[in-house]
Amino acid sequence: MDKRLLGKNVLVIRSHRDNDDLMALIDQSQATLTYTPVIDIQKVADTHKLRDQILAFDQFNIAIFVSVHAATIGLDWLDSYWPMLPQGLTYFSIGRQTSMTLKDHVSSIVYPNTNATSEGLLALPQLQKINGQNVVIFRGSAGRETIKDALTARGATVEYCDVYHRVVNPQQVLLAQQQMHKTDVLVAHSGELLQAIGPLKMLRPSLYENSFTVIVPSQRIAEIAYDLGYGLVKVADNALPESMFAALVDCI
Repeated sequence: MDKRLLGKNVLVIRSHRDNDDLMALIDQSQATLTYTPVIDIQKVADTHKLRDQILAFDQFNIAIFVSVHAATIGLDWLDSYWPMLPQGLTYFSIGRQTSMTLKDHVSSIVYPNTNATSEGLLALPQLQKINGQNVVIFRGSAGRETIKDALTARGATVEYCDVYHRVVNPQQVLLAQQQMHKTDVLVAHSGELLQAIGPLKMLRPSLYENSFTVIVPSQRIAEIAYDLGYGLVKVADNALPESMFAALVDCI
């Protein structure tokens, strides 16, 4: 493993997930890894709307899972009502890790091999000509509207199936803020995570804009980091674990 990471303190703040490949890569390196998830994932309560969507799952042509959490929790719901998933749907995920969550339940999943973003998903050839198709998007509540807006513009009928909430954990935020004073690199997978930590100027004066580097998966999130006062921001090629890790190594 690259010796440039020796003795470097890396703070990861995204929510917990099983079999996290990025965490494994950092843990196997010579960096000191601190993991403090500042946002908790809470399952949506059982509602008539959610139950109706799951029962009508066979009426959709396309199912999209936007995250590992969406896949894990969405599959739990589907398993409750569909001992065998209906035939004829095409399944999509934004990233490889999400597709791995689905692979034991679904025979084939389409996902972008490199650009693991909403934009990468929308660029897939299988989603270009979908006029008249019914699409369901499994996601957390209050997510981005990018995918729905684009697919609707292409003639599809799209609805969300919100299966979890993202909830900021104040105690974890405070802990992460304290840990940032001994951090060389902060890894933030979303603007929401950075906003949970808060503007850099709100933290203790010993933290200043060029005191450490922030690794982010896209230019959109980099702009949020800059707006919050972070001066050193490294944009990975995408959100894939190996890309985020390569950006981590490259910034040292």
